[in-house]
This record gives sequence, C-alpha cells and structure tokens, in this order.
Amino acid sequence: MDDVTRALFLYSKLIEGKSINKAVFTTEYNCSGRTFDRDIERIRLFLSESYSVSEVIYDRGRNAYYMSGTERAELDSVEYLFLKRILTDTKVLREDEYKTLMSHLLSGTEKSQSFDLLNKEPYNGYRSPLHNKALLKIHKDLVLVIQYRKCIRMKYFKSNGEEVERDVIPCAVRYDLGYLYLIGYREDKMDEYPAYFRLDRIYSFEITRNQTIREQEKIRTYMECCFSGVVQMYGGNFVEITLECKEDYFSYVYDKFRNAEIVEQDKELLTVKIGAFEDGFVRWLMGQSQDRVALLGPESTKNKLVESARNIMKKYGGKG
Repeated sequence: MDDVTRALFLYSKLIEGKSINKAVFTTEYNCSGRTFDRDIERIRLFLSESYSVSEVIYDRGRNAYYMSGTERAELDSVEYLFLKRILTDTKVLREDEYKTLMSHLLSGTEKSQSFDLLNKEPYNGYRSPLHNKALLKIHKDLVLVIQYRKCIRMKYFKSNGEEVERDVIPCAVRYDLGYLYLIGYREDKMDEYPAYFRLDRIYSFEITRNQTIREQEKIRTYMECCFSGVVQMYGGNFVEITLECKEDYFSYVYDKFRNAEIVEQDKELLTVKIGAFEDGFVRWLMGQSQDRVALLGPESTKNKLVESARNIMKKYGGKG
C-alpha cells in the first residue's frame, strides 16, 4: 500500500472516532512503527495548519491514539426540552426551518423514538415571524464571512422600506428581542460605533475584499471591550451612563447590561456605571420602576428622558 493511501486510512479512522492501536495498525497495513509515527505527525501538522479544534492524542492507559472532538454525545431529554423551549419562545425562525431544526435535535436525543414529543405536541402551535424570511442560510453565510475576515456590500431595507446599499465590515451576529442582527462597521463611518442590521431586512450581499489589519484590530477591540456588554437596544449615541438603583434591583440591570459596574455602595443604594446606546437606554428606563432605579447622568440622557416623558403626556392629554 502506498504512503498516501495508508495515511488516509489512518486519518479516516481517527475522524470516525476510533481509537488506533499502533501495533495493530502496523500489522494490518504492513508498515513499520517509525512510518506510523511519521503519519501521526503529518496528521497533527495538517490539523494545526488548518486551525482545527481537533487534535490527535495518545492515551497511555489504552496504548492507543484518538482524535479529540470526534465523540458524538446524544442530548438527554432535559437538554432537548431546554433547547426546544428557547427556540419556541424566541420565534426567530420560519416555521419550516424551526421544524427541521427541532427534528435534527430530536434525532440526536437519547431514546428519541420513545421521546417523540413532536407528535404529542405539534410544535406548540409555532407560527412564523411576519417577515417570513429564511434566516438559517444567511446566518451560515455571514458566520463564514466573519470567520474569514471579509468585507461585504449588501442591499438592505430600512424600517421605512427604503432600499439602501451599505459597505460593511462584519463583526458578529447576535439575537435581540425577536430578531437576529448583523453587527458591523460601515466603511464610511469607521470612527462611529458599529451599526446593527436586522438579518430579515438584508436582501442580498456580496464579498468585496479582505479586511485590513487596522480593521481587524478595530473589530478585536470591539469584541473584547463592548460586545459582551451591549445586549440590546441599539439607537442613538453610545455613552457612559451613571444610575442609582436599589441593591436587590442590580440583577435586573446587570442582566440587561452585562458591562454594568458598581462604583459605589451606600446602605441599600448602588451607584452603577454602564455603557449603552442613549436612545435605547431611555426607552428601557421608562419601563422600569422609578422607585428602584434613577438616572444620574449624563445631562444629555437626562434631557432625552424628560423630552420623552413630555411627549407621552402631550399625546395622552397631559400638559407636558
């Protein structure tokens, strides 16, 4: 057997999740131990250069080689139900995509034949979102664009129905209150905060070029400093906001703004700083209990809060 064929047999057995005993393999494929070692090193080098998360590991106890990340563990019933609950309640996917994904999850669940809740509970009356767009495919394509550090030009429909063309440097995709968003820098506004584009409003996109080193660094800084903190409510300038809240209310603030930081504590009151979009924050604050949380600054955000309150009073008969 030639070297290439033998190495492919070894690689195929490893990616199938099999453990390879060196003595057994060399006997079966009529090769020396040194040749086997060389094949193992070539496979390790290939995995390294392809940036694979898998690696070839030697198990001294079993005296065998195996590849990490190839073991397939089934979901248990509780894990399946948890994922089903999230997918059902978020209502992001079109009905056919939802059913297909649930079917795939069920097939990977232990004792799935006796646990076929899909027949007993027909998708909980799941209904497609109004946009009725297939998002799984575009999500997959955008994830690849981000992974390979590409820039795109996309046709996008704004909330008023106007079609625009945007040159975008994608950073990430994330979920927010019923929608998936592409977060990315506009090429003509690189000094501003990244924009949010709803996936269901992206009509099409094409790859234009590779990201520059400067652009990659900017994205890396955003992901490290801001991405985990800004959960939702895109809109307006990105500002540092100071608020005061009761100690037992801080968990609600933190769940909404993961970059929330306690800077001072006085008995039951906490002074908290967060980074947030100004317009979105004002909308959130107006829905909170005013005896539990209060805005301290900046002044521009206070003014927006007062203006919003006056507009509501005027609309519903108040003096404003």
